Amino acid sequence: MAKRKRSTAAKARERKWKGKEWYQIHVPKWLGNVAVGETPASEPELVIGRTVEVSLFELTGDPVRYYITLLFKVDKVEGHEAYTVYHGHYCTRDFIARIVQKRTSRIDTNEVFEFKDGKVRIKTITITDGRVHYRVKKNIRKSINEFLAEYVKDKKIENFVQDMISGKLQQEILKMIKKIHPIRVFEFHKTHVLEIREGEESNAKEAAEQATALQS
Repeated sequence: MAKRKRSTAAKARERKWKGKEWYQIHVPKWLGNVAVGETPASEPELVIGRTVEVSLFELTGDPVRYYITLLFKVDKVEGHEAYTVYHGHYCTRDFIARIVQKRTSRIDTNEVFEFKDGKVRIKTITITDGRVHYRVKKNIRKSINEFLAEYVKDKKIENFVQDMISGKLQQEILKMIKKIHPIRVFEFHKTHVLEIREGEESNAKEAAEQATALQS
């Protein structure tokens, strides 16, 4: 009986994958255009819009920000290659649980910022050294939002992501808010791309066109 069940399951798997092909998923050109996974589909159009998660450590090999996971969304398919755009990121739950400790205060921000090529919801988390009054929290939150509002004016989304994953942006903000109160941790908790401006040529499209040119 068990043997028959395994055979039935095997046939079901065969039916599931029959007629489907595999597509390699690439991160954007500004992150190296490397392949980070595969996805099956019966038609190339069905791959459009799919998302993939990649840990920053897997992408860069840098263990410092092991807790960051990047999200990418497929917006172009050329042959069996699927090209993506940045879709967002998040910090792992265990990291957040580890930094939120007793005798500290947690300060969160949650705002939408407009870049040159789109809109992104950015959430940050700040952990103070010792508990702080509401007014201090308010000042820190205001300083972070004002800094980011000024920062995004002449930046594309890719500029922000590169500064974030390198830690450069965190250090700049940390240096600023430490003037208000001693800080233990500042990090970008989550981001989510809400809009990519029409008329802006995506990195996915550029990579696909270059691949086509090389093949011809």
